[in-house]
Amino acid sequence: MLRSIKYGLHGAVLAGLVAAPVVWNSVDKSVHLVVDGKAATVQTTAADVGQVVRANGYSVGQHDLLAPSADSSVHDGMRVVLRKGRLLRLNVDGKSTSVWTTAPTVQEALAQLGYSTSDFVSVSRARRLPLRPTDIAIRTPRLVTVLHDGAHDQVTTTDSTVGQLLAEIGITVGKYDRVSPTVTTAVQPGQLIKIQRVGRRTVVRTKTLNFPTTRKSDATLAAGSTRIITPGRDGKAAITYSVVYLDGKAIGETKLKSVVVAQPQTQVVKVGTKPTVTVNSGGASGSTPSAPIPSPGSAQAIARTLLQAHGWGSQSEYDCLVQMWNHESGWRVNAANPSGAYGIPQALPGSKMASAGSDWQTSATTQIKWGLGYIGSRYGTPCGAWSFWQGHSYY
Repeated sequence: MLRSIKYGLHGAVLAGLVAAPVVWNSVDKSVHLVVDGKAATVQTTAADVGQVVRANGYSVGQHDLLAPSADSSVHDGMRVVLRKGRLLRLNVDGKSTSVWTTAPTVQEALAQLGYSTSDFVSVSRARRLPLRPTDIAIRTPRLVTVLHDGAHDQVTTTDSTVGQLLAEIGITVGKYDRVSPTVTTAVQPGQLIKIQRVGRRTVVRTKTLNFPTTRKSDATLAAGSTRIITPGRDGKAAITYSVVYLDGKAIGETKLKSVVVAQPQTQVVKVGTKPTVTVNSGGASGSTPSAPIPSPGSAQAIARTLLQAHGWGSQSEYDCLVQMWNHESGWRVNAANPSGAYGIPQALPGSKMASAGSDWQTSATTQIKWGLGYIGSRYGTPCGAWSFWQGHSYY
């Protein structure tokens, strides 16, 4: 009987020794815990995953990823992954947005969000994301057109401003060049960027200085007639300008200085004051007296009036006409040349002047009207005709 009891106690103790490891193994487990990519093996007696995570100093927020779930049972050799949520404050092409991600790096986060590797990112793609909020600027490629120096370029860019884009593609903007829109303007899809080159150049031009005229009375000349004693000569001045060019075209100028390189020579003219006597042939009783021949002086007075009607009322235009027709006819209405030229303007043939009036043979007014019309159509002004006459002895 005692022997049976002894053997029974021995069996109970042995059974307890055998069963003990089984109970121990059910409460002490080895778990592989991976937090944000960092792995560690921990021993735990926790019943569920949430207890394992908390026991190792981690909390699980609403934006975190835990796998398996917190209420999952723990077993030996289990792998538990915890990815902490990161807040990304994104500025995409000027528009702000906030997103949460469990990616540990910028590169993985952007890939998850669908952004291309061709997009501009303001931080390194290899950077690990901290648990605090991260600000990231993203610029997607934009197609813009750049007009410059006669070229029409289409460029795809992720640059932020017009100035950055121009610098990247090697377009230098000068101090006075115009850029539209301005270099500080944000680059927009489909934008047209125009560069206009502004340059400055010093230019020297020659200006004619018209000669002055001095008039002196002469009692030996018929009233109204004139005679040039000292011919006038135009002078010249060199004028320096600062000229502004826009894309090669002059748009404005500023006068810098003026230097006289040749002084004009004063023209001296004698003006007749001797009274003109008109001789009336009379004729037989009842006959019609012949029209008097106008004097050179009266013809010149008519010319002065007609010059004003043509818009040539300046003294210089009058003087040019007087000099030229002094040489041609002496201002005589009946001046005839063997070549067939006739009258004050020496029309060739004289009958051309009939277009100005049927009295072209004797009327100073008719002849001068025709002569001024001829000068205007061919030389522009009396001084233009006189300039030609001086080089050719005809006009």
